[in-house]
Amino acid sequence: MDTLNNEIMKESSVTAPEAPTFRKKVGKTTYLVRVHFNPDSKETLQQKLERMLVNEVNFPDPAA
Repeated sequence: MDTLNNEIMKESSVTAPEAPTFRKKVGKTTYLVRVHFNPDSKETLQQKLERMLVNEVNFPDPAA
């Protein structure tokens, strides 16, 4: 497993060295998550969160 994580870390550092990464373990699976934002976006983080919350209230997931 460590070998796989090392390979993923090498790949992520080559493809996007500026993108921060973190590990998230769910059950027995460990995910390496890379955070990125579109630099050309016209929407701020606050605007995006507000939009997502409004959508969640107006259109709740029936499966939840």
